[in-house]
Amino acid sequence: MFAARLATIGCITGLSCLGGWVAAQAQGAGCQFQSVTGLNFGSYDPFSPVPLDTTGQVQFVCVGGFNIRSVTVQLSQGSSNSFTPRQMSSGSDRLNYNLYLDANRSIIWGDGTGGTQQRGPFIPGNNVLNTLTIYGRIPAQQWVAPGLYTDSLRVTIIF
Repeated sequence: MFAARLATIGCITGLSCLGGWVAAQAQGAGCQFQSVTGLNFGSYDPFSPVPLDTTGQVQFVCVGGFNIRSVTVQLSQGSSNSFTPRQMSSGSDRLNYNLYLDANRSIIWGDGTGGTQQRGPFIPGNNVLNTLTIYGRIPAQQWVAPGLYTDSLRVTIIF
């Protein structure tokens, strides 16, 4: 058994985007990341016949009332440059995984391309903490070398 975790999900490649406004302040509207919790899969057993699941979350606040009509949240491909599958790496070794919009892990969360869907559009509450769950899965029985597997993604809020 070995550790497999999605080490960072956040603004650019950081674990969180605290204090960073995503929109133009001149319009009196914007969204700010409050916290981003990366996915930690823990130990992965390549002999297990069941996939390994975990969750993470993105929290943000939008202000500006009627200036924000809707919000869409996208996740990047990560370092694999593919949504299907995304891959974590440990040196030159790769471990397939993916991130989903739903608890059934059937809708890949991406940017709306390559068979993925983005979260939204939805109307966030004005000055309300919005929490979005990220559902992660490593498929079963991948024969990879032991190691610490990681990936970094970008979270984008569009409004």
